[in-house]
Amino acid sequence: MPSGIFSTGSGHSPRVPSGELVVKVDTRDFDRMAAVFAFVGVDMRSALRRAINHTGNKARTQVGRALVKQTGLKYGRVREELRTINAAVGSLSYIIQARGGYVSLKEFAAQQRQKGVSAAPWGKRRVFPHTFIVASLGGHVFERKGPARYPIRKLWGPAIPAEMVKDQTKAAFETTVETLLPARIDKEINAILSGRAPAG
Repeated sequence: MPSGIFSTGSGHSPRVPSGELVVKVDTRDFDRMAAVFAFVGVDMRSALRRAINHTGNKARTQVGRALVKQTGLKYGRVREELRTINAAVGSLSYIIQARGGYVSLKEFAAQQRQKGVSAAPWGKRRVFPHTFIVASLGGHVFERKGPARYPIRKLWGPAIPAEMVKDQTKAAFETTVETLLPARIDKEINAILSGRAPAG
């Protein structure tokens, strides 16, 4: 194919900043209790760390499921783009990070139809008028940039980092943390006091 007839805007897949969700405990609320615990040889931060990591793992599962519905991507594809940083005693934050740019429309079950390509980005199938699949270019979806046959432009769907921090995915994260974290903190502290969990 001659040069100058294929474009993606900048010539590269568009990128978005990395998305990030954080489970974090403000330990100032626990300072007085922590001092009492320390007096009897118990480090409460270890209980907080375990509680945060347990809740964070639950939240990550819900975030992944919500992203499947919100983006239209398969669960395995979503999981590939998520990574986590566990909380530590010295850093009581559990971080879920998403990477990657906008996903090619090809990955949303694209199918050629008479009036254009049918695909399901954002979980909603529709036909993109006057678009077409080019098998020789990896099966991606394109449209013409003008009335002439060339140049053509590649089409994209949503980006996981952008979707993760808004709408139903953000809500799923916040609901999970708000619902589970307080009770989990109580459980971890009681486990230490009863001797069922290590104090450090």
